[in-house]
Amino acid sequence: MTEATEKDGSGGPPESPVEKPKAAHTPAVNLGDADAALELLRETGLATQLDPERNKKLIWRIDLHIMPLICIVYFLQYIDKTAVSYASVTGIIPATGLKGNEFNWVASIFFFGQLAFEFPTIRLLQLFPLAKYVSVNVTLWGMTLACMAACKNYSGLLACRFFLGTLEAAIVPAWVLFTSQWYTKEEQAFRVGIWFSVCGAAQMFGGYFAYGVSKHVGGDPDAVLQGWQVIFLFLGLLTTCVGISFWFIMPSSPAVAGFLTKEEKGLHLQRIRHNEQGIGSQSFKWNQVQEALTDVMTWLYAFWIFAANVPNSIATSFGNILVKGMGYTSQESLLLVTPLGAWEIVALVGLTYGAMKTRQRLYFCILGHIPAIIGAILMATTEKVPALVGYYTTGGIPIGWTTILGLQSSNVAGSTKKITVACIGTISYTVGNIISPHTFQARDAPRYLPAKISICIIYFLITVDLLVMRWVFVRRNQQRDKEKAEKGDSYQVEENHEFFDLTDLQNREFRYEV
Repeated sequence: MTEATEKDGSGGPPESPVEKPKAAHTPAVNLGDADAALELLRETGLATQLDPERNKKLIWRIDLHIMPLICIVYFLQYIDKTAVSYASVTGIIPATGLKGNEFNWVASIFFFGQLAFEFPTIRLLQLFPLAKYVSVNVTLWGMTLACMAACKNYSGLLACRFFLGTLEAAIVPAWVLFTSQWYTKEEQAFRVGIWFSVCGAAQMFGGYFAYGVSKHVGGDPDAVLQGWQVIFLFLGLLTTCVGISFWFIMPSSPAVAGFLTKEEKGLHLQRIRHNEQGIGSQSFKWNQVQEALTDVMTWLYAFWIFAANVPNSIATSFGNILVKGMGYTSQESLLLVTPLGAWEIVALVGLTYGAMKTRQRLYFCILGHIPAIIGAILMATTEKVPALVGYYTTGGIPIGWTTILGLQSSNVAGSTKKITVACIGTISYTVGNIISPHTFQARDAPRYLPAKISICIIYFLITVDLLVMRWVFVRRNQQRDKEKAEKGDSYQVEENHEFFDLTDLQNREFRYEV
């Protein structure tokens, strides 16, 4: 148990109400179903001691090769799916003849696509090399986005947005896997904060880019393409190029990483050994699916993700429309949404850095929710500048999403269980986002007061959910420490059990980050 955990009292646990006491020894394991790290360990042998200086150099090497492409693709997946918001104020609605709430359905059909393909994604992520599968998806979604520039009507937009959703279904589960493969528990929260914070950068870039298109293309009556078509073509072709690059640059796991020597791969296994999980297994295990479905933490994660994304349209498809409703013009709204992204970057990087240093992820997450709750109240009760400031401070809510992604990476063990939990989270995300645009009904324009009141209530509930999560983790850690102390010298675990692809409930040496 770490010193930080001892100080907090969260060190070793009773389990949650769904976790039953298990034997202290490691469960019997078919080594053919073990994690790929076990095979890599046999190939590399026992590496020399990993001193702090070598560890620092290895982390830098991993960051340099892994993080840039991870961030670029996550940046593109965010801006690509929210491009429809910029299109809404650059001419797509009259050009395609959208009426009434049809734009709402164009926005939400994306998430029906994600929902439809999430369960197949569970198996496909394990069946194929991770980076190659992601590369194919990124390339195809870039091509689909570019095709949206050719849409002439409502049905064409629905079809493209649906397929865009199916192709982006793998991203969040894949990013959870990449993070757990390459980083220790202590490093994961901050790395998730970094790659998720690029959503804020995407909001800023998207707003400025769409403003430039609106100003120079939208104002030209002789332009061959309308502003919204330029947005879809540029972003779609850019994504396609990045997707192709991903195939050649990104390794599917540390075992096949060309930028690491054999010795460095062995050192990396030493680095991640105390994660109590390896680098992934291609064996699909139904017992791990069952455990994921019966573990209370799966549903605490899912509730937060679902509820927090019901108001998500304020940052995505309805962001510009909402700012217009505060009393600003269409072009002004394109610029005025961008500070939301800046605040999101500051909040995510700052809070996840603090969480990494103190190993108190959930407390820092709750800290980020407080200004968001105040901002939601300002949005519901004021107009113009105060409402706009409130809109910006809601940008702290994504700290919860990054925290949960980090917890899914560090606190969920077992390859199949990890993917299942991540996919259930993504399903919750899609359902919340399907509902989200429909909370903003045309009859409530321009203030959308009922939607704003619901946001205040939801932000309070998800903050309570975070406190419950922390309570469960603390109890589980305490129960395991007590169990280990009671057994004394008779408590034994098998050598290299970390790489047997055990779940966090099966592995009694596993300790949860809080």
